[in-house]
Amino acid sequence: MIEEFKKDLALLSSIQIFRKYVLNGSCFALSDENHYRLREEVCEHFKVEFNDVILVGSGRLGFSLKQSKRFSEFGEDSDIDLAIVSTPLFEKIWEEAYLFRKSAADWPNSNIFFRYLSEGWIRPDKLPPSEYFNFTKSWWDFFNNITKSNKYGPYKVRAGLYHSHFFLKEYQTICIEQCMQEINNGYVSIE
Repeated sequence: MIEEFKKDLALLSSIQIFRKYVLNGSCFALSDENHYRLREEVCEHFKVEFNDVILVGSGRLGFSLKQSKRFSEFGEDSDIDLAIVSTPLFEKIWEEAYLFRKSAADWPNSNIFFRYLSEGWIRPDKLPPSEYFNFTKSWWDFFNNITKSNKYGPYKVRAGLYHSHFFLKEYQTICIEQCMQEINNGYVSIE
């Protein structure tokens, strides 16, 4: 798949690549049945629409688009990454995080959290500490339990929360455009 992806980088726009490889088709790390079951479990737990739970990253493609791991293959130490798109849930956590910060509670990652927030997504590892912020504990408990169950293989299952599909598309297409640039500049070969 990686060779087909690299060839498509020269032929398609970043939005076409996003649609073809991120929003469409099967995923690398899970069977179609397990892919369905994981999405179903997440959408039921968070009360979001099924189509708003999207498997992304190397678990989806078989290789990473992230700059630090560009084109590294999915392996034993890889995570299964999900994007959860929910404006109501996002705004609820945003409000709670704002009030937490306003209270002057200890939150070393608050500046990083709000930087990602301005880009339309919540990185759970930057949420307030779980002993003070209920959502952090419930989020990690849920995903750690899924991971420990091994229902979806021996991989960590992780997720990010996006305000809207616009921000998910923007995040993914930025990575795709970086891949295009690396190929155009000869840093990565198509073969």
